[in-house]
Amino acid sequence: MMPGRIRKFFWYLEIVPKLGIWNVLYVLYYRMLLKSGFLQSKFPVNSTLVKGLVFSKCATVPDFPIDWEEKLLKQADRVISGTLPYYSHHWMEQSTPPDWFLNPFNGKECKAYNSHWTQIPDFNKELGDIKNVWEASRFSWLGILARAYAVSGKIIYLDTLNDWISDWIVKNPVNQGPNWKCGQEASYRVFSLLNAANILDQAEQPSELLMTMISLHLRRISSNTRYARTQRNNHATSEAAALFIGGNWLLKVNAPGQQQIRVYVKKGREALEFLVGSLTYEDGSFSQHSVVYHRLFLDTLNSVVFWTKKLGLQEFTPGFYEHAQKALNWLFAMCDESGNCPNLGSNDGTLLQSNHSCDYRDFRPSLQLASVLLEDQVLFGEGPYNEVLYWSGCRSNHQHPKPFIKPSRVFKSGYVVMNNKDSWAMLRLPFYKFRPAHNDTFHFDLWANGRNLLIDSGSYSYNPEKECKVPDLKSVHSHNTLSFDQKEQMPRLGRFLLARWLKPLSVGEIVQLSDGSRSWEGSYIDAAGNFHLRRIKWNNKHWEIVDQFKGGAENVEIGFNFDDCKYTFDTNANALILPWGKLTVSKNAEITVRSHTVSQYYFQSSSCFRFIISSKNNSEVTTFINIS
Repeated sequence: MMPGRIRKFFWYLEIVPKLGIWNVLYVLYYRMLLKSGFLQSKFPVNSTLVKGLVFSKCATVPDFPIDWEEKLLKQADRVISGTLPYYSHHWMEQSTPPDWFLNPFNGKECKAYNSHWTQIPDFNKELGDIKNVWEASRFSWLGILARAYAVSGKIIYLDTLNDWISDWIVKNPVNQGPNWKCGQEASYRVFSLLNAANILDQAEQPSELLMTMISLHLRRISSNTRYARTQRNNHATSEAAALFIGGNWLLKVNAPGQQQIRVYVKKGREALEFLVGSLTYEDGSFSQHSVVYHRLFLDTLNSVVFWTKKLGLQEFTPGFYEHAQKALNWLFAMCDESGNCPNLGSNDGTLLQSNHSCDYRDFRPSLQLASVLLEDQVLFGEGPYNEVLYWSGCRSNHQHPKPFIKPSRVFKSGYVVMNNKDSWAMLRLPFYKFRPAHNDTFHFDLWANGRNLLIDSGSYSYNPEKECKVPDLKSVHSHNTLSFDQKEQMPRLGRFLLARWLKPLSVGEIVQLSDGSRSWEGSYIDAAGNFHLRRIKWNNKHWEIVDQFKGGAENVEIGFNFDDCKYTFDTNANALILPWGKLTVSKNAEITVRSHTVSQYYFQSSSCFRFIISSKNNSEVTTFINIS
């Protein structure tokens, strides 16, 4: 057998062409520049900013629904008391103004806040997840306070947001400290600042300080976009959109430095035209194999289309809007009637479109806005998700929502959506044009009556604490699929890199059967040479999953995650009985239940259970699912 290090070396060689040889070489070159100190001179520290208020008083908005207002003002009051929303879920105690270098989840502070951003490591065991530091500087609180002031006219909301921004400017000189480390983080501040300007009706006559802040952020972003492009993910699209939107806005308000600003605009537009095509599959799926990252991509496109309309800019090519439309259709196909989506792929807690008080797991605000911007058509009827339309000034001429129909479909980007009248499911396929993050091939996600019955585990954190007890949620043992001899489907090479990317051996079409049911089947061979075929048949509330497996492994384990604490076994039928139904397994397999963990929000976890089906390899197991 080949030694481990040599084997991994060949795995790396296999992956390099898939990542892009020039991308890999540039990353190595970039790391060399970091160590050499060259980037420190390229990004000089600048603490000179004009003084004054970022935002001034404005008139209150009319006709704001009272139920939206009550929820919004409660959130705003929590913010001014020093309790901030982290990842649109955790309300964490902070100071007023916030400590911009605090990780409130462990009470640790980034001690390198006086250092140049190039000298701050990506991962610090003592500090913990650096995203917990970045979150307050994404300015998600700014949209809450701006909306609250525009609705209520209470000056405390305006004073607080101005005081906090002024404090942030003083504590975070340009290119100094952790909050300048990532160009995408700078992009999020651009989006937040311009969003607040739009809400407060100051996008056309802004303060000098706001123009200066946007200009300095665009300079930071523009100087490092090549590195973002090598990642082939949301970093590139976010930074391109910030350059395009922020640059065009600066041109419209006659900000100083028009020649340089035109460079930002040109770079942003060209990058967006290229990226929307190169980072998506033909069916609209985004490169990161994640519903949350896909929403971020769609929200980025929403922002671009909105500001293109608002500023009266030249439209993009037809291909741009075609890709945006496909991205909308893909996410809508993944959306449940409840507004939630399968907990598919990695989740970094970003909610770019936050002009609403809906839960983070509600995807309807983003879908509704995209549909109105791109189609002039609402997808959903009345609801709190329509607040995004209010602040964008969007009014559709087609106010009657489309029927909520989810057609069964095989997405060639790697998904099968299986729809019934009273239940539906999603299955993950191993198509990897872009690097996979999870070992989730053939994961099966089941929904009924607005509830996720068989659930995906999520991802929790990119850099969990050393003492963290949350298991690896990216593992095959956290998805509703099969493992051979407890091994991963694809071996992990690093924090964000898997080796031996799988390919499907067969992918069938959805077949209509004579008894009114439908079926689909597909197969793959894992990195160790084991074969797995999964066949699914469904009709209304009845599902049948047949797993066939063979190869050199001795044992297989099939797992399904569920969150009901009340369950019993029917040993005679070899079945698990749950409040919502019953899972019956063929008699040639053993069944049990283990404690497990699921993460619906970034840096959040909750207990669930995992139904385990164990069998010898080179066999077949059938699981019948009946929903009550």
